[in-house]
Amino acid sequence: MSRATSTVVDVTAFLLLVGAAVAVVVNGAAVEPTTTENPAAERTELLTTSTASVEYALAVPGDPPPWTTNATAARQRTAHGTLAELLAEATMSRVSFEGHRLSRAGTGFERHVATTTRNRLHERGRRTAVRAHWEPYRGAPLEATMRVGERPPPSADVDAATTTVPSPAPVRNGTLQRVARTSGYRGVGAVVAGAVVDGLFPPQRAQLALDGDYPDGRLMTRRYRRMGALTRAGELSVESTSAGELNEDLTGALTERFASDMQRRFDSPEAAADAVRTGNVSITVRTWEP
Repeated sequence: MSRATSTVVDVTAFLLLVGAAVAVVVNGAAVEPTTTENPAAERTELLTTSTASVEYALAVPGDPPPWTTNATAARQRTAHGTLAELLAEATMSRVSFEGHRLSRAGTGFERHVATTTRNRLHERGRRTAVRAHWEPYRGAPLEATMRVGERPPPSADVDAATTTVPSPAPVRNGTLQRVARTSGYRGVGAVVAGAVVDGLFPPQRAQLALDGDYPDGRLMTRRYRRMGALTRAGELSVESTSAGELNEDLTGALTERFASDMQRRFDSPEAAADAVRTGNVSITVRTWEP
């Protein structure tokens, strides 16, 4: 496998992450990493330019089918990408709905990415903490967060910088605002739910995984069932239903959950549309002297 983001079911079905942004955000302003003396910006630039390969094994529940010739080898994977891409992928491995994880298949991947990031960012005389976060909109019940390193103490003089890795679940703001005006909270919720479900379960690749051999089929089946249970979509007939139809069921259930949550959280559908953040995984680096 040539990139961390080209896998079928490895770690997460949140596929096709494409490269980190060039600029970082420091104290609210976009700057070029090469022109700033902010140590956090320098560490952030390293995340977006330094590459790594990570070998790991998928965590697959249960015993393999008796006809599997080499289950250990079937679970082994290698991911390659920039540290920022790997962090974003590991973050999406931790997607949770109302605090309940969607899958634990990528726990080994998460652990290896954290170790690689910690080792690469190590700097004598300075501490570094990384927080990667994704959420469909501000405060959404579905989110993913990954931390590397300890949090800075309250008394520390902290430098901070942020970069983003584009996600495969973008929504155009103009579309959201138009839907907000014509269809209200439910319309916004439906657009966001559709983008999220197709990002977490890309239909063609999800179908390949469902039809695939061990462990892909088992992991994708469990992933669909878990998402159905978490979103109250009911028990999905995964074995007899196409990925496209399964996604429609999940989108319908998630639409209702998002719409009701948005109505409680935001003063208007337009405000809810403004809060949508499906398109990026945000990575914030903080550095300080111990």
